[in-house]
Amino acid sequence: MSRPTNLVLLRPSLDHLPPRPRLPDGYKLRPAVDSDTDALAATLTAAFAETWSVDRVRRDLLDAEDVVATFVITHGGRAVATASNRWVPDRFPDAGYVHWVGTAPEHTRRGLAAALLIELLRQFAEQGRLTAVLETDDFRHPALRSYLRLGFTPVYAVRDEDHRRRWSAIFTALFHR
Repeated sequence: MSRPTNLVLLRPSLDHLPPRPRLPDGYKLRPAVDSDTDALAATLTAAFAETWSVDRVRRDLLDAEDVVATFVITHGGRAVATASNRWVPDRFPDAGYVHWVGTAPEHTRRGLAAALLIELLRQFAEQGRLTAVLETDDFRHPALRSYLRLGFTPVYAVRDEDHRRRWSAIFTALFHR
């Protein structure tokens, strides 16, 4: 059995964006630089439970032609959260694409991902994008909750697949107690 297609979420407008939140003391948001590669590899490996090497960070984020910018949030000078602005005009011509949002597990639940997402949304708007889009997995409930809170909505038809049942299960898990 093949792996199901990723879920897609769309923020249909970049109007009325939330203000940039204040980060907790000791955290700083900035563009990623080459010296962040080791910390980014460790953060993404821990956040996604899959191996990210320094070479992969460079290839898929810092040096990728379709990645406009990668942002990090640092703590003690070390990158502990990240998100990238990707441009995928063949699939999403009017949209900024939210790419590889991840936070080191020991730094979660501090609003870091939301701060990165808001930074990306603001950058998309500055670049003249009309919408924002992202792809994710069904089991990423904390991330899904954040995306929904920031105005992203489910896309139910993805590459000839109907995702309504998957979203129904997600909404039940997120909101039914």
